[in-house]
Amino acid sequence: MGIWGTNFVFMRWAVDLVPPMTFATLRFATISLTLLLFVARPAVPIQLLLGYGLFSFFAQFALLFGAIAVGMPAGLASLVIQSQVFFTLTFAVLWTHERPHPVQVLGVGIGVVGIAAVALDVGQSSSMLGFVMTIAAAASWASGNMFIKAMGQTAAVPMVTWGSLVAAAALLPLSLILEGTAGWQQVWHHLSHPTPIFWLCLLINAYGASLIGYSGWSWLLRRHPASQVAPFTLLVPVFGLGSAALLLGETISAGKWLGIALVFAGLALTQAKPSRSHHTR
Repeated sequence: MGIWGTNFVFMRWAVDLVPPMTFATLRFATISLTLLLFVARPAVPIQLLLGYGLFSFFAQFALLFGAIAVGMPAGLASLVIQSQVFFTLTFAVLWTHERPHPVQVLGVGIGVVGIAAVALDVGQSSSMLGFVMTIAAAASWASGNMFIKAMGQTAAVPMVTWGSLVAAAALLPLSLILEGTAGWQQVWHHLSHPTPIFWLCLLINAYGASLIGYSGWSWLLRRHPASQVAPFTLLVPVFGLGSAALLLGETISAGKWLGIALVFAGLALTQAKPSRSHHTR
């Protein structure tokens, strides 16, 4: 959660150096190209692997990098993306028939009110388009969580490696359509004229946030109910808001703090442990 939270700062720096879709492609290509020869494809149906790569990586990060590029503050993005908890709980009820505790349902309701409060304030002071894209990224992440659950006991590193290949293959044409070859010329410039901040952003995004972060996340989701695992992302905005304030000088208005407080309260309530009668059936 600490890696994921502080990574929003590095995402902000990255899109200042390279166009967002190009950097997102580079992030997932770096993982897949360095590990693909050493990691066998997971023994899962191809449609599950494709769904995981397209929702957890391609759609989520195309939207998230795009949101930050159009003005969504990095710290606030680290909070709003946690609405994936509410989407995950909802999707788990619809797709895997998990039975959330009533307190968790209350938490979802409070969290949704908090997200709405943040949205109202964002519309006045920041990028509403970026906010909507971040919400859509959260829904994509939650959809990817369902594919993880459907895979069962599958090794995490192969999942991330091959899911990253799917994402990179989908992001490459998107980057060329939206950003042309100029983005890749900028990448080549940073590769041929080493820029420390570029390499730091790439390594933390690829190996920190993606490989370490999503491998650990997948490992947890496969072994525990989604309703118990998803709320641990409550810690992400703690690191995200803190690092953005410290390193980017981002400030939060009074209106946003109200929404943030409600989101934290909702996330905390979703951490309630279900009784045995509320476990997956």
